[in-house]
Amino acid sequence: MEEYIFVKSCDKEYINEIYKILLRCGFHMLRQGMMHWIKPYSKNAIIHDCNTKKVVIVKDLETGMYTSTFQMYMNEENNLYVRKIATNPDNEGKGIGRKNMQYMEAYAKSHGCHKICLDVYKKSSRAINFYSKLGFKIVGERQARFFSEFIMEKCII
Repeated sequence: MEEYIFVKSCDKEYINEIYKILLRCGFHMLRQGMMHWIKPYSKNAIIHDCNTKKVVIVKDLETGMYTSTFQMYMNEENNLYVRKIATNPDNEGKGIGRKNMQYMEAYAKSHGCHKICLDVYKKSSRAINFYSKLGFKIVGERQARFFSEFIMEKCII
């Protein structure tokens, strides 16, 4: 069973855990040849995000371990936008990503959202396949500072 914790900018322990998850994910992706998270996301950036978005850390209540993190916010069209989705590499393949996406969808529905939107690194075929199996469609493409990404959406009404 998981606990979804909304992190505040003063929650230093959670911010440290989020930082560790993002850092481990970055190194894990680098070993797979994906360099889009090569520069670590700073603790100050996480603190800033806590003030502007819903930053979530997920705790496995059986083990007491923090397994994953993500950020959510509503855009101007009342769609839920999700970013910085990361699962601790030690927890991959355990269904955590699917449970997190189910949580996000329930959250979106409870807040009257019409779509869930996210960006995915264009070279991350594994992530693209994962989101596609969950009903997300590629609706666009954009160039980030150092890489290209797909914009994916899922209608939830």
